[in-house]
Amino acid sequence: MKKVKILTFLILIFGFLTINNLYAKKLEILYKVENYPITNKDIAKEINYLIMLNNELKTINEKELIQYATKSIIKEKVKKNEILKNFQLGGNEKLVLKQIELLRNNLKLNQSEFENLLSSLDISKNYLNEKIEIELMWNKLIYTIYKDKLVIDEIKIKKKLKEDLENPSNFLDEYLLHEILFTTSKISDLETNRLKIEKSIEDIGFENTANVLSEAPSSKLGGKIGWIKENQLTKEVFNNVKNLKIGDYTNPINVPGGQLFLFLKDKKKSKLNLSFDEEYKKIILTEQNRQLDQYSSIYYKKTELNTKIYDN
Repeated sequence: MKKVKILTFLILIFGFLTINNLYAKKLEILYKVENYPITNKDIAKEINYLIMLNNELKTINEKELIQYATKSIIKEKVKKNEILKNFQLGGNEKLVLKQIELLRNNLKLNQSEFENLLSSLDISKNYLNEKIEIELMWNKLIYTIYKDKLVIDEIKIKKKLKEDLENPSNFLDEYLLHEILFTTSKISDLETNRLKIEKSIEDIGFENTANVLSEAPSSKLGGKIGWIKENQLTKEVFNNVKNLKIGDYTNPINVPGGQLFLFLKDKKKSKLNLSFDEEYKKIILTEQNRQLDQYSSIYYKKTELNTKIYDN
C-alpha cells in the first residue's frame, strides 16, 4: 500500500503543479482533431496517465511534459478517427482486460491498489478501456493493411536456430533494449533529426528522449522493447548491438522510412529453450512486430497529414 500511495502522490503533485502553472483554471478547448476537442483537463489527465506508465517522465521539465502529453493525446485522436473509418470500437472486452491486467502487473499493484490509483488520478474504467482499445484496434488496422508486405526468411531463421540449438553450450546473449524510432519523408531531414535526438539524449537521457521524440509504440514506456535474445535480432541490428557497453546506444540504423537508435539497458546470458517450435515462434513474432512497428509509424504520418488538426 505504501508504494501506491507514494506513486499517487508523485503523479498528482507533479501533474497538479504543471497544469496549474501553464493553464488557466477554467476549462478550455485547446485543440481539435477533426471533431474531437482536446481541453486543458484532457492534457492534465494525459500527463497523469503517462507518468503512471513511466514514472521517469516526472524528471523532464514542465514545458516538455506538456508538449509530450499534447502530442500523445493528439496522436490518439488521429488514430481513433482513422480506426472508425475501418472498424467499430467495442466488443473487445477480453483483449482489453488482458492488457489492463498486464499493466497492473507491470506496476506491481494488487487489484485494490490499482483501482485506488486510477481513482486518485481521475482515470475512469471507461477512459482506460478506450485508450487501450484504441491501441489494440490500431495494431489490428496496421496488420490488416501490411500483413502481406511482411518479409520473413523462414528458411534462414530455421537454419540459424538449428545451429544454435546444436551448440553444446546452449547459451546466447540476451539484451534489454530501448528504442527511438523516427521516420521522415525527406532524406535531408535525417541528419537534422539525428542531431536533435542526440542533443536530447545528452540533455535528458535516452529513455526520456524516447518518450518525447520516438515515433515507435514503445515511446510511452521510455522506448522499452524488453529482453531480446541475439537470435531474435536481425543481422544488422545484432552487429550494432553486440559490442555495446551497458548504458550506451547505437548509431542510427537505417530502417524503412527512417532511422532507429537502440540503447542497451542491461545484458545477460540466456539458456535456449530446448523446444525448436517455441523458439521459432518467438523469433517469427519478434521479427513480425518489428516490421509492423515500422509500418505503423509510416502509416501514422500519412494519416496525420490527412487529418484536420486545429490549434485554438
